[in-house]
Amino acid sequence: MRLLLLLCLIPQLLLAQPNSTPTYYELIEMYRSLEAAHPEVCKLNEEGLTDSGLPLHAFVINGSGELKPEVQGKNLVYFILNGIHPGEAAGINASWAFAKAKTALPPKGITYVIIPIYNIGGALNRNSTTRANQNGPESYGFRGNARNLDLNRDCIKNDSQNARSLARIFQAWKPHIFVDTHTSNGADYQPTMTLIGPMPERLNPMQRQFVKSELTPELYSKMASRKQEMVPYVNGLKEIPDYGIAAFSDAPRYTTGYAALFNTLGFVTEAHMLKPFDDRVKATLDFLEVLDEIVTSKKQLIRSIKVVADEATTSMEKYAYNWGLTAETEALEFPGYEADTTVLSLVTGKPTLRYRRDKPFRKQIPYYNQHEAKSEVKLPAAYILPKAWVEVLERLDANSIAYQRLKRDTALTVTAHVVENFTSTKRPYEGHFRHTSVETREVTQTIQFYAGDLWIPTNQLGNAYLAHVFTPDAEDSFFRWNFFDSCLAQKEYYSEYVFDATAAELLDENMALRKSFELKKREDPSFTDDPRAQLDFIYNLSPYHEVSAYRLPVYRLER
Repeated sequence: MRLLLLLCLIPQLLLAQPNSTPTYYELIEMYRSLEAAHPEVCKLNEEGLTDSGLPLHAFVINGSGELKPEVQGKNLVYFILNGIHPGEAAGINASWAFAKAKTALPPKGITYVIIPIYNIGGALNRNSTTRANQNGPESYGFRGNARNLDLNRDCIKNDSQNARSLARIFQAWKPHIFVDTHTSNGADYQPTMTLIGPMPERLNPMQRQFVKSELTPELYSKMASRKQEMVPYVNGLKEIPDYGIAAFSDAPRYTTGYAALFNTLGFVTEAHMLKPFDDRVKATLDFLEVLDEIVTSKKQLIRSIKVVADEATTSMEKYAYNWGLTAETEALEFPGYEADTTVLSLVTGKPTLRYRRDKPFRKQIPYYNQHEAKSEVKLPAAYILPKAWVEVLERLDANSIAYQRLKRDTALTVTAHVVENFTSTKRPYEGHFRHTSVETREVTQTIQFYAGDLWIPTNQLGNAYLAHVFTPDAEDSFFRWNFFDSCLAQKEYYSEYVFDATAAELLDENMALRKSFELKKREDPSFTDDPRAQLDFIYNLSPYHEVSAYRLPVYRLER
C-alpha cells in the first residue's frame, strides 16, 4: 500500500514546477505508476527497440480492459504520439495529464494508445539551449535522435529503429484518429494553438465530407469555447503572416502524411513557442480533450467511414500523388501582431523585424488551402520484388504489407521502369542524397524470377503505401530515397577495337538499325565527329546491350 501511495505521488512531485517537463526515465516511471494504480484498464507495453538501445513504450487505456490490438472489435482507436521532437515538450506533459484523467474514468468503446516519448535518444540529449527562441521549459530534449535523424522525416524510409517500431505499433492498432504533438517555430501572433489537420482532397469522399463539414469546424468551435482560439499552422508565404499563409502539405515522410496512406485522420498540434510553457501544455491538453469529446460523440460514424475508406483502398485502381497547393485562396481572419521593420538591430545596426504585442490586430489574410494531385498512377494486379532487396522487404514487413513467395523459378512478362534522367541533392537530407526531377520510361519485358521472390498483390489495405513507395517519381518513393541506387550503373561494356567489327556486321544485317544510324549522323554533326558515340549508339540498340542497366527492380504485373 505504501509503494502504491508513493507511486501515485511521483507525478505530482515531478510536475510541481509549471516550467518543467520530466526526463525520459521520470516519465516512464510516471506511466508505470498509472499502470500500478489502474491495472484493470491500462498497460504500459515495450514495443520494439529504438536507436538509443532503449525500448519504445506504448501506454494503452481501455475502459473494458481490452488492452491488445487483436481484441479491439468495435472500439475506436485514438493514437497520440509525443516527443518526436523532444524539445517540443508541451504534448509530453499534456498527454500525461490526459492519460491520468482517462485511466481514472475511461469511457467505453474507445481505446487510447499513447507514445509517451518517441524520440528517446533525443530526450536523453537534454539541454536548455538548442531551442534558442523557445519560451521554456527550463530543460528539454534535442530534435535529432540517437543517429541524429529527424524522426518526422523518417516514416517512409524507416532508417531508424524508432520508425520501424512505430510502424509496427501503428499497423497493429490501425488507429482511426492520430495526433502528433509539436511546438511551432516562426512568426509571433496571438493564439497559443495552431493546427495541421487532414488534407481533405486526398481522403476518401466520406472522410473528406466529414472532416470539412463536421470535424474541423467543431474542433475550432470547441477550442474557442474554452477560450483557446485556434488558427491553422502559420506556414507563412513571406517573413510575416500578414501576406498570407499556406496549408502544410504533409508528404508521407511525415507522421500524418503516413497515417493518411492508411485512412487514419491525422492532426499535428503546434503550440506557439513564445507562449509560456504551462499555457502551451494547457492548450495542447485542451485540444486532446476537445478532440476526444468529438470522437466520443461520433465514434460510430468515424469507425464506419474508415471501414468504407479501407474497403475502397483495398480495391483501388488509381492512386493520386505529389500533391501541391493551387492558387485558390479563402479569407482567414487572423489574430496577429503588427510587424515593425524599422527597429535597428542591437548587433548589426541594420533594420530588423519586431512584433508589437502592444498592437494586436484582427484582419483577413489569404489562406492557400486547396490541393491538387500533380500525378496519378494505375495500380497493377501485383508488384514483383526480387528477394535480394532485403532493406525494402524489412520496410514492407514493418508496415504489414501482405505478399507471397514464388514457389518456383518463373519467367513473367512485366512492366519495368527504366530511369532516363534524375538529379540529386548536393547535400544529404536526413542521411540521403535524394533524387529529384525523376524521369523514367516504361518497358514491357519478359524477366526470369526465382523461387522466393515476392509477389505483392494490390488487393490490400496497404495499396496506397505500395503505390507511393513503388512509383519512382512519387515524392517519397523508395527510388527517391536511394534504395535502388545500385541499379543506376551499367556493369558490362565493350572494347572498341573488338566491337568495331561487330558493329559493322550489325549494320549490314539490320537495315532498320543502319537507317537510324545514318539519320543520326545527318542530324547531329557532333555525333559524326565522335567515334565512341557512334559505337555506343549501335551497342545500345544491339543484343549485346545490358538490358538491366538503369532498370528499377520493382516490376508491375499488369491487370
